[in-house]
Amino acid sequence: MTYNWNVYKLFKNGRRAKAPFHVFEYNDPNSVGEYFDAKVKENFTEKIRRSKLLVLRSDLPQQRAADMSEEGEKLIKKNRNRVFRKFLKSLDKPNFPPGTVVGGLIFCRQSEWKWQWAALESGTSRYLAGISPGFTSYEAAQVWMIEEIENL
Repeated sequence: MTYNWNVYKLFKNGRRAKAPFHVFEYNDPNSVGEYFDAKVKENFTEKIRRSKLLVLRSDLPQQRAADMSEEGEKLIKKNRNRVFRKFLKSLDKPNFPPGTVVGGLIFCRQSEWKWQWAALESGTSRYLAGISPGFTSYEAAQVWMIEEIENL
């Protein structure tokens, strides 16, 4: 199956352009990066080739993070906090004083150098207790959180 791919320019501030400046077709999602670098990018000007570029499949959502509504972000944070509260209540450790614990995704020695949702000390982000299993990728940890939110 052949997919259309959109190419966006990434700016120095981390945001991306609103509209793609180039579209191309390619059939293998696993090797599109190599194909883009070898075949498509060579047709761009030197200035564009030096820029940071982002390639997204055109049939998937193209929404920029900056376009996410503030209400959507608040809902995600609220649901994550609900998941954290649920798991903090189930820990065998003594209750933490209110306002001293926050939840977050961390990659550190205490999580055995894996991505883990954890209870962290507010202000210092010191690891207090793991809430999720450890994950080898950031994306897998995000999927776990989404599944936990759906289970609430």
